[in-house]
Amino acid sequence: MIKRLSSLLKNKDINRLVKNFFSLSILKVINLILPFVTLPYLIKTLGLEKYGAIVLGLSLVAYFQSLTDYGFNLSATREIAKHRSSRKQLSFIYSKTQTSKLYLLLFSLSIIIPLIFIVPQFREDLLVYLFICLMLIGQSLFPEWFFRGMEQMGYITILDVIIKGGFTIGVFSLIKSPDDYWLYPFLFGSSYLFVAILSHILVIRKFRLKLYLVKPSKVIKALKLGFPLFINQFMPNFYNNTTTFLIGMLLGKQAAGLFGTIRQITNLLNVLNSVVSTVVFPYLVRRQDKFGVFSKLYLIGFIAISALITLVHKPIFEWIGINNTESSILFYILIVGIVFIATYSIYSTNYLISRGYDQIVMKITFGASIVGLLTSYPLISNFGIIGGAVNVAFAQFLMGGLAFLSFKVINNQSN
Repeated sequence: MIKRLSSLLKNKDINRLVKNFFSLSILKVINLILPFVTLPYLIKTLGLEKYGAIVLGLSLVAYFQSLTDYGFNLSATREIAKHRSSRKQLSFIYSKTQTSKLYLLLFSLSIIIPLIFIVPQFREDLLVYLFICLMLIGQSLFPEWFFRGMEQMGYITILDVIIKGGFTIGVFSLIKSPDDYWLYPFLFGSSYLFVAILSHILVIRKFRLKLYLVKPSKVIKALKLGFPLFINQFMPNFYNNTTTFLIGMLLGKQAAGLFGTIRQITNLLNVLNSVVSTVVFPYLVRRQDKFGVFSKLYLIGFIAISALITLVHKPIFEWIGINNTESSILFYILIVGIVFIATYSIYSTNYLISRGYDQIVMKITFGASIVGLLTSYPLISNFGIIGGAVNVAFAQFLMGGLAFLSFKVINNQSN
């Protein structure tokens, strides 16, 4: 057994996968630990209402973050993975993607900034929303897709640790009362912007690439080609954010704070899913024959870990300071939805998209997300915060189920 493992690790592809997995695992473990260090402190210091204002602001800016991302974490990653042996091609992909993101960022800011000053609920927490724009700028400029495509996940780990580390130190050093809640987006946004600049210096010097503005015609062409993946990434975020947004607008900031806190806890599983999907995607683009083994092992393991986290969630709630009677019900519903999101990642991202079936994934995502959008208002207005959780989980069920059915049809046709 030891000899077999040693032999596998000598394989260049397997060795790279293992290194990338552990690099991202370290990153995600840090991302899991830090919220459980800062979240109890923030809830106790700021209160659910002030924290709810932050959650509401984050849900607003997330619409525009999805726009600036434009599916590049899949489309640009795929391009980089295919052309990483050509420095000229890498420079073009790098410049084209960053130019596209810059245009999308400027467009987003031209909408969100006037919106903040026009809507009364946003003006109440003006500094929070303005500094959340700083987060949008930093996240938009951070070239995570490049490191993914090059399968150099260690760089993502180091840069993200700088972001989260600086943010965490700032939280405990500077946030001392509910009036300091505006510092949350300021600290996060400043950290992201600093790391975004640092990452581009790293890409240019380490990989010896050139960054230049690409002609608008080439940007338009890139956006057209990436549109299916944009829909695939944008629509789930759209209905997810709409649910959180409506909870805040209809039920108040305190409800948004509770919903956001529990979603951050269930994000434990989303983080795991993100690590695995990010690591294996470029590998499965090149080694499509390995999908069968990966899909079975991963789904079984994910369900087992979900069950374990469900069993121990109450001590976590006590640690954070959540004692609402609806909290456990919310948690159970959202956990079920995340299992279906993992199913969706397996069969859409790592099977359909890796094989170029972007249009099919777009239709699945668009259809399920439209259902989530249409049902969000009636479910929240009639059943409150529980209705919001049901809405999220039901749309995720549709996405996972339809992705699996599409996989079965295509797989049977190819065999």
